[in-house]
Amino acid sequence: MILLIISQINKIIWFEYSPITCPPCYNHKTPILKMDDSTYILGSFHYYNNKLRIMLIGIKVKTGITVEWYKAWLSSPNLDLNVSTLTKINDTLIAVGGGHECGYSYCSFFGLFNLKTQNFVWAKYLSVRGMVSSIAYDGNSLVLATQGHYFDPRGAIIKTDLNGNVIWAKRTSFGCAYNDNFSIIPEQNGYIVMGVGWGGGGCSADGQPVIYRISLDGSSATLIRGILNNYRAYNLIKDGDGNYVLIGFYNPDEGTYLLKIDSSGNVITLKKRYTANNGLRFYNIALDLDGNYLLAGVTKIGSTYYPIAVKINKNDNSVIWARRWSIDPIDYPYSPAKGIIPVKLGKILVSGYLGTSTNNYNGFFAILDSADCMTPFQVNVNDTSLYMWYPSISLLNYSGSDISNLTLTPYNFSISQTASCSLSDNEYKSCNYIIYGSKGFIAIKSENEVNLKIFSISGYKVKEVNIKEGKIKINPGIYIVQIGKDKVKIIVK
Repeated sequence: MILLIISQINKIIWFEYSPITCPPCYNHKTPILKMDDSTYILGSFHYYNNKLRIMLIGIKVKTGITVEWYKAWLSSPNLDLNVSTLTKINDTLIAVGGGHECGYSYCSFFGLFNLKTQNFVWAKYLSVRGMVSSIAYDGNSLVLATQGHYFDPRGAIIKTDLNGNVIWAKRTSFGCAYNDNFSIIPEQNGYIVMGVGWGGGGCSADGQPVIYRISLDGSSATLIRGILNNYRAYNLIKDGDGNYVLIGFYNPDEGTYLLKIDSSGNVITLKKRYTANNGLRFYNIALDLDGNYLLAGVTKIGSTYYPIAVKINKNDNSVIWARRWSIDPIDYPYSPAKGIIPVKLGKILVSGYLGTSTNNYNGFFAILDSADCMTPFQVNVNDTSLYMWYPSISLLNYSGSDISNLTLTPYNFSISQTASCSLSDNEYKSCNYIIYGSKGFIAIKSENEVNLKIFSISGYKVKEVNIKEGKIKINPGIYIVQIGKDKVKIIVK
């Protein structure tokens, strides 16, 4: 009887698009959304006919990665678009938002997507140059956080119903020349927003994070915490203890930081700065199954930027492990990881770009086993000083008439996949060998002699043999078989 074998190896799927000719677009994200036990939705962007296009991909995670469907859309009017944020509404609907920071046309958009029909229910665009960076769902309404960056001096917070009709809309300002909103979190008494102030005015440095609460009706905003001289904040999440966790890039030492604060803005754990090699950045953060912090980003070794995944302890902000990308494709000197999420115990889904600085030739996503599929690297951790900033947050009415309907037309593109092995329901097949379980034995056929270790489910080593081809007699039970770094679970009856 041949039985199911579960692997812990790595797979990568990537999709290609032409170079992006714009300034460094650090805010382009690859958000990942967990919908159930097996389906995840990846949002990214696609360069086609001189315009960026929406892309959504449905993924099923079992023993590896199975792409259930993938789609992208042309837009009318012809706008620069990419996906920056995904939010679950229910088991069928998700909210999608984005835009393009580097574009010179109006390009912010948002819409409602039906997973069963795999199409947009409706889509709208905003007459601002920038993007919808984050969407919150409070159980009844959508609340959008937008950024304008250099093309519009003020970001906005916009509340709509589930048909995209505006309930209220506010322009936001922190007293700086440019005022962006990056993350928004719904709460019972309002919405928590993380923004960044730029370019002088009331800002003493080029990039100052601010965390504030905007009321449910959009009539007032209250400062929670402002931080001086930290160059950039990338993301804010709320952890399992109800605290806010902020990540950003720390200047001038090519490092990054993580800050955890309570609802009043008080720092509740040590402020930490992280450095590695000759450069390190965190772009995205998620909670793992134990409530610790998973971070995606890059580390620089020589002139090459490698995608990374880092796990940080939720209690003291120490590094539990840090691992960098170490597999093909490797021909791209600037390859940041921008999305991360746990998919099951010991495995995470990472997404990002493979490219050359501003020219991103490929998008990728991969299942990575935290122990076997990435190369460890050293992260240095130090305390850091974060200086308070006390901006005055102002709200101005923003006309909802600037939001118009958007037509999205599907178009086809190619997708490629590579893997260190392939899997089926009855055998494990690597590039060099096949191994499978049957009644009373485990069988292997290999190109070369390999060292094969068989462990009980409790970790006791049952057998160890050097073998090229043959059958290993074994009693019924559940076993972990290790060949090099590959591990599989085999059930023998």
